[in-house]
Parts: sequence; C-alpha cells; structure tokens
Amino acid sequence: MQRGILFSLTDYLELVDFTGRIIRPNKRGHIPENQPPILTRLGLTTEEWLTEATEFEDRYQANRRDHLDRRRSAA
Repeated sequence: MQRGILFSLTDYLELVDFTGRIIRPNKRGHIPENQPPILTRLGLTTEEWLTEATEFEDRYQANRRDHLDRRRSAA
C-alpha cells in the first residue's frame, strides 16, 4: 500500500507553486508570476518546513498545555 507522495517535498512544493500560478478564466485567483515561491516568502528552507509540518500537532499541544497552566495559576 502506498503511503505519501512518490516524489520529494521540494518537487511537490514546486508543483503546488506552479499550479497556483496558472491563470484560467474559470479559476478564482492565481499567484502572480513575479511573486517568489511560498517558502522563500515565508523565509523557510524545505527542511524547516518539513519540521514545522510534521511536528505541528506536538507543538500545538505543548503551547495549549502551557496556556492552560498559566490560566489555572492566574485564577
């Protein structure tokens, strides 16, 4: 059974970026041609993005726990 996409993260992001730049009459919007790629605009490398994407839930849970702890101690 296949798990995930069969090409690199960089290739996938380039494909998504390329697709977003296509202008079609029935398409609501597009990424302007002079706009830098998304990771460049975010100031992230592919490795940093992969870490953010794969550890998002863990980081969110830790932040949520800290927030709840601060609320409890303030009460």
